[in-house]
Amino acid sequence: MRTEIYLVVAIVAIIFIIYRRRLQPVRDFGTIDAIVPAFNEERCITDTVGRLLQNPYLNRVIVVDDGSTDATPALIDLLAVKHPRLTVVHQENTGKGAALMAGICRSEAEYVFLTDADTTVPSTGDGLGYMLAEMSNGADAVGGIPLSDLNGAGLLPHIRASTKLIVISLHRTFQQLVGGAPFLISGACGLFRREMLVQVPFSDRTKVEDLDLTWSLIANGYSVRQCNRSFVYSQECNTLKAELKRWRRWIAGYAVCMRLHRQLLLTRFGLLTVIPVALSSFIAVGFLTHALGPVVLRGDWIQLPFYLFPWQWMVAVYAIGAVGAIHHRRVSLIFLAPAALVYVLICYFVWLSHGLRGLFTGKEPQRDKPERYAHVVA
Repeated sequence: MRTEIYLVVAIVAIIFIIYRRRLQPVRDFGTIDAIVPAFNEERCITDTVGRLLQNPYLNRVIVVDDGSTDATPALIDLLAVKHPRLTVVHQENTGKGAALMAGICRSEAEYVFLTDADTTVPSTGDGLGYMLAEMSNGADAVGGIPLSDLNGAGLLPHIRASTKLIVISLHRTFQQLVGGAPFLISGACGLFRREMLVQVPFSDRTKVEDLDLTWSLIANGYSVRQCNRSFVYSQECNTLKAELKRWRRWIAGYAVCMRLHRQLLLTRFGLLTVIPVALSSFIAVGFLTHALGPVVLRGDWIQLPFYLFPWQWMVAVYAIGAVGAIHHRRVSLIFLAPAALVYVLICYFVWLSHGLRGLFTGKEPQRDKPERYAHVVA
């Protein structure tokens, strides 16, 4: 049954993605301000800002130093001397949401593009133009696809990159179709009407400010959409320990947002997007327990891999990996795709260990900050 469900999701989403490819980019150059919050980002801030300044769609780049204690303030001040389109804001550490609002308040543009200091935004191409096209068709906020920055990355980021493009694009497209909006506009890649963010600002009441904002916009009746032709490349965690911490923050924050936005749960978006995404982990754990329990009790270890990896799923996973390999131009991603199961298992485990706790108590772990790796030009 689960195979049929995923097949329907994929087919419907792919048809819609193909249909939306008729949308042409709106090449209104120099009409967007980019906002970049930064806290201790000395290893990557120079490259990130440099690429943003080269993007023709951007008017100003506003970097908010949120109380950094490393060389970040000095580096961005030096860049500001050389680049008049770069605006630097220094403030005491207040949290990412407040840092974003500090940047938004400095902007005078109609649209603001929000991204992270560890994220590479291509300096060429029409990614932002396709997001503007969604805006011109009635959207108030548009999310792109945050992919993995593989330059200088280790094994885990490559595994994650193998399936990330297809998983994000199909899931969020289907969520928009059935639930009216994608589950999330990532903090790494989002275009917004600036005045809207003044009316519905970011908050630091959770550790997942991008999810909180997305749901707040939907609750206030704004049009939130997904754009599958705008890509950015964010750094990933290089160790399993750091990955567990990050997923703990994401899922505990998701659970807390369900408490904060409980009025959304019985709406179309809640019933067809928020609740199903949460329930999918528990349904999957139940399925695995039911299917694998008898095999384990019989001690039939030889058959265990065939239950975990039926041939139909292996074909699908390798096909997904092939798409990732073509996009990133790395053949190895095809063969790494089956290993992405580790992220599925992490999601299941963290929902059971921290998600339920966040849902019932409203408490979240402290915000973690993975170690950055320096950008390496391919």
